[in-house]
Amino acid sequence: MKELLTLFSFLGLLLARTPPARAQSDDGLVATTEAGQVRGQRVGEVLVFKGIPYAAPPVGALRFAAPAPHQPWPGVRDATHSGPTAPYNRPPAGDIDDQPVFGPGWVKGDEYLTTNVWTPALTSPARPVLVYIHGGAFVVGTSDVPLFDGTAFAQKGVVLVSLNYRLGLEGFLKIQGVPSNLGIRDQLAALRWVQANIARFGGDPANVTICGESAGGMSVATLLGSPAAQGLFRRAILMSGSGQAVLSGEQADRIAAKYAKVLKIKNTAEAYRRFTPEQLLAAQQKVTPKMVKLDTKDYADPGSGTVFYFPVIDGDIVPAVPLTSVQQGAGSAVDVLVGYNSDEANYFLVPTGLLKKIKSNFVLALATKRLHPAPAALITVYKQAYPTKGLGELLSAMVTAFQFQVPSVHLADAHARQPGRTYMYEFGWPSSVAGGTYGAYHGVELPFVFNHLPLVTGPRGMLGAGGGPAALADKMQDAWVEFAKTGSPGWAPYTPTERQTMLFNTSSQLQTNPHAKELRAWEGVR
Repeated sequence: MKELLTLFSFLGLLLARTPPARAQSDDGLVATTEAGQVRGQRVGEVLVFKGIPYAAPPVGALRFAAPAPHQPWPGVRDATHSGPTAPYNRPPAGDIDDQPVFGPGWVKGDEYLTTNVWTPALTSPARPVLVYIHGGAFVVGTSDVPLFDGTAFAQKGVVLVSLNYRLGLEGFLKIQGVPSNLGIRDQLAALRWVQANIARFGGDPANVTICGESAGGMSVATLLGSPAAQGLFRRAILMSGSGQAVLSGEQADRIAAKYAKVLKIKNTAEAYRRFTPEQLLAAQQKVTPKMVKLDTKDYADPGSGTVFYFPVIDGDIVPAVPLTSVQQGAGSAVDVLVGYNSDEANYFLVPTGLLKKIKSNFVLALATKRLHPAPAALITVYKQAYPTKGLGELLSAMVTAFQFQVPSVHLADAHARQPGRTYMYEFGWPSSVAGGTYGAYHGVELPFVFNHLPLVTGPRGMLGAGGGPAALADKMQDAWVEFAKTGSPGWAPYTPTERQTMLFNTSSQLQTNPHAKELRAWEGVR
């Protein structure tokens, strides 16, 4: 893999702002949603509710359809255990144990359009709400994993909500007669559920922050630029995402046509409904990114030939490339925190062995050609910036810039020219896993943000055998908490001229115009 995932009506809002009557048991573990009562459980000082439906199961006539309201249920629904997940193929094991991130794999069942809620209490005062959208290249993952447990956030006064949404072919393939961007429509439905119900869980619907990492970060950017999401959140956090990772209609048509040809079917909902979820997961693997040329005159391949499930520009949910929408004023009233990790690309490149194979400038230039029109000049800049890095490490640094750093800066620049406040960070703490070869790789900041370091400490743990600094986890999570509460993570706002960026590491500091020479080398590219 060379570069990865380049990588919610007025009435509803009004009702959400009027604290509804709560139905609680004597132990305070029953809450009332619009569809019925749910019983959670107390875990220490926190109340936890899992598997609460925000939409009807996407089965039968609702399969390949926009999310529909869930039918009311009688009595009190159990919400003490995680439920099914969206169908997905579990990625193969690698150097790093990803069980805390991806879980054991697909948990079968129809009722998977659900949310999980961690809250200090169901009663007043209304607390800030953080809605987390998981990543996984829009094709794998679930919110129902240990790493995304929201206990630590709730202990600090924030109501944490996580959600599942449709993935892969069922969530993002462009099919004739099927509403576009079903996975994003699911996220919008979940955010509308939050507006209508979160006050019953002690949350403030007028103070919602959406947060996501990787494809979750791309989802946040998509929602930031979507008119359908206006008024559904007040703040947004993009972690290792991009405001440019979407497909044009033509690109999405090419992917759909290839699937129809390979599966020997018509590109219609009727044809796809004949497949079971299991069969669709198998079919999903029959078409690879290498089989579809996605570069067009006006749009580059957002996955650079490695992945191709992305939101699709549809003139509706996704009116344009999110970055363009932000440049035109979308999300201007939203406070934004955006950031990336120093060594993002190592997560994708180290397992391939490619970095060790690059032993000449010629091979490095060939590998860099897809990233930049002047690879030799770019390589010179990076050699000067990182004199101790080997050639393979330089490639990873350039891929990190191309796929994560530069898109993050572009989005921050665009939003900082709008009224909403903008903040930026870089996560630079290097993991010791696999002999330290991964550094501050893609996803390694997640245990710090959720403050679950012991969970991913060990020989194959995300942080390595030595674990990570607890003080850094406290600092990062406190910044996310403060941003959700106040709109400021605790450092100076970002401006396009000074590009103030908080570097999170063992010793954290606010930097002005970091990586200026490297960023200049990318001007005009893509």
